[in-house]
This record gives sequence, structure tokens and C-alpha cells, in this order.
Amino acid sequence: MSKKITFDIDKNIFQLLELRFKDDEQGLNNFIIDAIRIHLKSTSLSEEKNNDLEDYLKKGLSGSRTYGIKGQGW
Repeated sequence: MSKKITFDIDKNIFQLLELRFKDDEQGLNNFIIDAIRIHLKSTSLSEEKNNDLEDYLKKGLSGSRTYGIKGQGW
């Protein structure tokens, strides 16, 4: 399944990409997709879930019922 995404990039990044790929739109497309895949692989799913849990636990105030419900005060 393929989707299109449009985004704005920094002028300097655009110039570097333009110099590297010139008129090779497919090469540019592959480069961007590969860069995204590499970045997503470096961020493991377990790290993301752990960060979500930590953020959730930090939302409750110490001494409040919601803090205790989250397993931190009881």
C-alpha cells in the first residue's frame, strides 16, 4: 500500500538533496524512504511503549487518587 506525503523542509536540506539527486526523483524517493526506515528501526517499539507508560505515570500528582490508581501511591 503506497501513500503520498507532502512536507516542508529546510532550504539548506533541499539544496543538498537537489545537488545529490539532480533530476533523479526515484533516487530521492528511495533515499527518503530508506532514511525513514533506518530511523524507525533505531527506535524500538519497546522503548516507545516504556516512554508512554512513564509519561502516563508522571501525569498523576503524588497523593492524589489517580496517582494511586496508577500503582504509585497505594
